Amino acid sequence: MTGTASFGELFNKTTSVRKLKVKLSDGKEWSVEKEGLSFKKIFKSEQGNAPEGTRFIRVEYTNRKGNAIDRWQKVPIGRFKKVGNWFAPKKTTTRRY
Repeated sequence: MTGTASFGELFNKTTSVRKLKVKLSDGKEWSVEKEGLSFKKIFKSEQGNAPEGTRFIRVEYTNRKGNAIDRWQKVPIGRFKKVGNWFAPKKTTTRRY
C-alpha cells in the first residue's frame, strides 16, 4: 500500500486557518496574547482583566484576508447590563404594588 495516505495524515491539522491570534495591551504595562475563532469573543473575555480605569485597549492582529490590523478599541464592548455599569450610576426604581 505505498502511496496512500492514512486518515490521520489527511485530516490531522496542527493549526487552524480560521483561528485569530490577537495581541491586546493598554499601551503601558498590561499585555495579553490570545488565540480564538472570533475577535469579539476574545476581546470580551479579556476586557475584564484590563487594569482599572482603562478606556481604550490596543488591538493587534492579522485578519483572515491577511491584512495587519492595529487599532485602539473602546472598552467596554457588550451589553451594558451584562458588562456592568462602568460609566453611569445605577438607576433607582420604585415598585408600586
